[in-house]
Amino acid sequence: MKHQKNFLSWIESRHKQLLEAKRKAGEKGPKDAVYKKYRWYSEQQLLLEAINAFEVFYKRSFIALAGPMRRYIPPEKIKGSVDAKTIWASERQRSLVALIFEHQLYHDLEQVDNIANMLVGHKRYKPNGLKSPLRKRVRALQCVFQIRHTLSHNQGYVTVSDAAKFKVLGFFAKSGEVIDPTKNHLGSVIRDLLRMEAKEFTDWLLASAAKHLGAYSDERKELLPQKLRGRIEQSVGRHSDIDALVWDA
Repeated sequence: MKHQKNFLSWIESRHKQLLEAKRKAGEKGPKDAVYKKYRWYSEQQLLLEAINAFEVFYKRSFIALAGPMRRYIPPEKIKGSVDAKTIWASERQRSLVALIFEHQLYHDLEQVDNIANMLVGHKRYKPNGLKSPLRKRVRALQCVFQIRHTLSHNQGYVTVSDAAKFKVLGFFAKSGEVIDPTKNHLGSVIRDLLRMEAKEFTDWLLASAAKHLGAYSDERKELLPQKLRGRIEQSVGRHSDIDALVWDA
C-alpha cells in the first residue's frame, strides 16, 4: 500500500512538472482530461490490488500461525476439504498446513471467523451478530469486499445486483454508474481502513492464540516450550500476551 501511494503521488507530480515545463516553453501542455482518465484507471487497478492483498494477508497470517500451533490444536477441530489429487501431488509434508488454508475464500468474514476459531478458539467479526462491538467495522469490510467484486467482475460498473447488495450493507451506489476511487478520496480511505484492520487483526489473533495456549498449558499442567514462542514471533509477530505465558526454561 505504501508503494501504491508513492506511485500515485509520482504520477501526479510528473503531470504537474510536465504542465509547468510546457508552460515555460510556451507550448500546450498535456490534456488534463487524458491525465484524469488514466489516473482514474490506475486508481481502479491499484484499489483492486490492495483489496486482493488484504485477502492474502488473512491467508498468510493463518498459515504462519498454523505451523507453530499445529501440535496444540486437536485434529477434530480442523475442517475443510482439499482435493485428494492435490494432497497426493504435494511434494513435502510441511506443506500440508498450507494446503488446508490456501484454497479458502477470505472475502467472507464468516469464513475468516471459522478458520480463526479452528486455530485459536475465538471469532473476531461475528458478521451475523447484531450486537457485535465490531458491527460498523464488519459492515465497512463487507462493503470493501463488495467493491472488490464490482471492480473484479464488472470492471467497476455497478449492476442492479451490486446496487442492491450495497444497499443491504447500508451504503448507496447507483446502478449504471462506475466506482471511482478518486471521488471523495475513496481509494485512500479504503487503504487506510485495510491498513488499520490488518494491524488490529494481527494484535487480536496473537492475543487469542495466547488465550488458547494458556488454556492448553493449564489443562495439561504442561509448560510451553520456548521454541514455540520464538516460532510464533518469527512467523506472525511479538505480543505481550504471548510473552506473559509460562514458558519452560
